[in-house]
Amino acid sequence: MAANMRIVIGLAVFSSVLASCAGSARSATEGQANGAPVTQERAGLEITFRQPAEWVSVVDGKETPVPAIEMGDDDETMKIVREGALHSQVMKNLNALAVERGPRLTGSENLRKAQDWASQQFRDWGLTNVHMEQWGTVGIGFDRGPSSGVIYLARPMRPETRPGVNTRDPAPAAAAPADASKEEAKAEPAPKLEWNKAREVELTALSWSMGTNGPIRGPVIREPKDEAEFQAVQGELKGAWVLVQAPPALGMRGIRSMMSARYEMRKEARKKVAEGKSVSELPVAERLAFEPIAGYISSSRDERVWTGAVSGWRDLTITDRDGPEDDQPHVQVRLSDYDFLNSRLADGEKVEVEFNLDHHFKAGPVPVHNVIAEIKGSKYPDEFVIISGHLDSWDGPGSQGATDNGTGSSVTLEAARILKAVNAKPLRTIRFVLWAGEEQGLLGSKGYVESHKDELAGISAVFVDDGGTGYQAGVQAANVQIEMLAAASAPMNNVFFSRFDKKFLNVDIKDTGETMKTHGGSDHASFNQAGVPGFFWEEGGRADYGYGWHTQNDKVNLAIEEYLIQSATNSAVVAYRLGCAPTLLPRAKADASERPNMLRREPRGASPPPAPAQGNPSRS
Repeated sequence: MAANMRIVIGLAVFSSVLASCAGSARSATEGQANGAPVTQERAGLEITFRQPAEWVSVVDGKETPVPAIEMGDDDETMKIVREGALHSQVMKNLNALAVERGPRLTGSENLRKAQDWASQQFRDWGLTNVHMEQWGTVGIGFDRGPSSGVIYLARPMRPETRPGVNTRDPAPAAAAPADASKEEAKAEPAPKLEWNKAREVELTALSWSMGTNGPIRGPVIREPKDEAEFQAVQGELKGAWVLVQAPPALGMRGIRSMMSARYEMRKEARKKVAEGKSVSELPVAERLAFEPIAGYISSSRDERVWTGAVSGWRDLTITDRDGPEDDQPHVQVRLSDYDFLNSRLADGEKVEVEFNLDHHFKAGPVPVHNVIAEIKGSKYPDEFVIISGHLDSWDGPGSQGATDNGTGSSVTLEAARILKAVNAKPLRTIRFVLWAGEEQGLLGSKGYVESHKDELAGISAVFVDDGGTGYQAGVQAANVQIEMLAAASAPMNNVFFSRFDKKFLNVDIKDTGETMKTHGGSDHASFNQAGVPGFFWEEGGRADYGYGWHTQNDKVNLAIEEYLIQSATNSAVVAYRLGCAPTLLPRAKADASERPNMLRREPRGASPPPAPAQGNPSRS
């Protein structure tokens, strides 16, 4: 987003005599402004907020009349919209989570601190039943400290200056002729080398993997592929970093699966030897696990490095990580860093690298939680509308966990703040949940479904914001759900106009027929599998989700504030209106084709994903 952009929010002054909502479109006399527009300027954003003459729904991309369903009070709804537009704290929330607390791996101290902070925010805003609800444990906690990598190149030192040879000083008097035989006996000393820093690398390593226990510097050699190559380099392996051949063009999951598969290969090799097999009988790639190398270097396929987890991460114990014999460090670098190393080696140059992976492990089992808070329903307290996003993130070096999913968590928090700020009184309970364990397989939401079986029948709908920093552009829904969702989202259409995108940030309800045809790539899928309507907000706009997704680039500078303002406001409006609807949202027919862990598609421009590695059932 350009630094010189500014916000200009045009706000009409609303009539205070609006009637209680009957679900019909607002007329010009009911909704039209009285008096001059009110404007507010704020650096960093460009959006116009308008009150339309009447509400409309958007279904399958077309504006339609608002279904006549009673959903609370119109005036209360517009207070929600004004509060979200004019007093947003969504970026404050995002900075508190992503900048001040950083990436938030499941089971890490950063996640615990973020959960503590979010819980206190809910309390400060006046929500009730605020608590952290445990859904399980992990074997060991993992906290990643600073990580760095540097490439060094060798070159001969400049020779010492000698008068008459490499200076303009006169040469000294000639010495007496030396004995030729003695001169021949003198060996010419090898030129001394000096090492110069060539470049810093951007890197990652799998979460729960071994670190370096301080900086480790050593020469770089290519990985031997057969016995002859192994014998040729065996004397050079001690302390060396082994450069693994770049993989074919793969998407993010392929790169992470390859690193996890190599981790599993080394683990299995150690198991074979422990059971009596000779190291010499192992394939060359497995034999390297018993050599005194510094570690491995593998490549991404572009300028992003992607973070994932070692296989079997949840079953690790502290004894699996209490010594260097447990595994060898393995870093992933950008393709440009790999190409630089490979090219220098091809030219016969001497290359060294230094990596420092500051990995810390905490003995477990470590309890893991979701954060829960509520606005209690005034008439149906045991029926629920759930607004949610996952608070956990991957923790690769450089990442702040901003757009996956600090943005969705910040939107969830802001929706709660908005509703409490206007003292909204829904008939049903609106529950706000910040999930954990999503990145490792929707674990927090699955745990919630399992422990709240007695409440599932009373859940009207579950909404998940986990699509990055785009605006909430709509949901896919079964035909029996269209009218209620269209009515619930109608007050948001033709309201937020992005002058950058030159369009309104509208909410499109898409009819998928008798079943809800949605992917299983986030926490909504846990509810769909249990027969509860779960919705993933499709996100629109100019954001490039794949640039930051699980990479070193996932920082707050990717966030687009105008979109987050719209998203938080929409979440609050939809929650309030469904919370005031006369019935729960209808259930759709089950879609037998949807699988619980169906992987979300790769972002645009990425290669098709290969099958995920066994033992690491992560959606992302």
